[in-house]
Amino acid sequence: MLVIGETMVEFSCEGGVLESGAYKKDVGGADVVVAATAARLGSKVQLVSSVARDPFHGFIRGRLAEQGIDISHVVTCQGYNGLYFTSAQHPEQREYLVHQPGTANRQIVPSLLYNELIEKCKIVYASSELQSVSRQTRNAIFKAFHFAHQNGIMVAYDPNIRLMRWTLEDALECLCTVQSIIDIIFISAPEESMALLGYKHPFEVIGYLRDRGVGTVVVKMGAEGCMVGCEAGLKQFPLPKDDAGKFQNPILVGSAFNGGFLHCLARGYDSFEAAELANSVALYKGIKGGGIDSLPTVNDMTK
Repeated sequence: MLVIGETMVEFSCEGGVLESGAYKKDVGGADVVVAATAARLGSKVQLVSSVARDPFHGFIRGRLAEQGIDISHVVTCQGYNGLYFTSAQHPEQREYLVHQPGTANRQIVPSLLYNELIEKCKIVYASSELQSVSRQTRNAIFKAFHFAHQNGIMVAYDPNIRLMRWTLEDALECLCTVQSIIDIIFISAPEESMALLGYKHPFEVIGYLRDRGVGTVVVKMGAEGCMVGCEAGLKQFPLPKDDAGKFQNPILVGSAFNGGFLHCLARGYDSFEAAELANSVALYKGIKGGGIDSLPTVNDMTK
């Protein structure tokens, strides 16, 4: 699996971001969580990213490698790494503050994604998080997606909306740019799907995207689980009721879900089987809390 994405440093706290005096530091970013989840579950994952040579440089590279991620295509550059703050004080309202996006992720350019690298992969994944950084990062994703699509390699995409980083118009433009060449889309409902597509109900979201050529549509519905529409049909997967009440921290749970889903597809499971495991992965992350160490390993999923 090839994940193309930005790498950041996460500072998490138990109280409010402003009020807290202590924070836990870890590597973070939505795309990194996807890569780390799949790697910790046993998939071979290569990450294409850029890390600045600032005081966090060695820490970031070390934490990525500890998860089992292949970082041989994570380049080092001048500048600063992005930082963000998270809080789980109010689980129903995730507090996710990108305080400083940094400059390192601007160095993720098309030349990093050469054909021989993509040819070796079963799945290529990226999200709009990286598209929001610059025109160059958008071009890098399109180049990788287009080559993968032309060569029968699965393309997966998440149109994360982060309106503190760019406009809705930019997000829509980037979705439209890749929509015809993606095989799997992960989209959240109802807020995100309504903003991007004009539909709230998962049935309508799936119908809209499937009619436009997306083979597998995964609609993430928070505490209600997910719904999957694909060639095999349409099915909803609720979270286990006995455990759903233990859910404490929603930060980047959707990215953990994506990583679990793609891990299953890479192992040859179908989309419905992948959704069941991805729900379990997301729930595990939501119960355990923030940070990479809250992601499950293959042993955790077999207990």
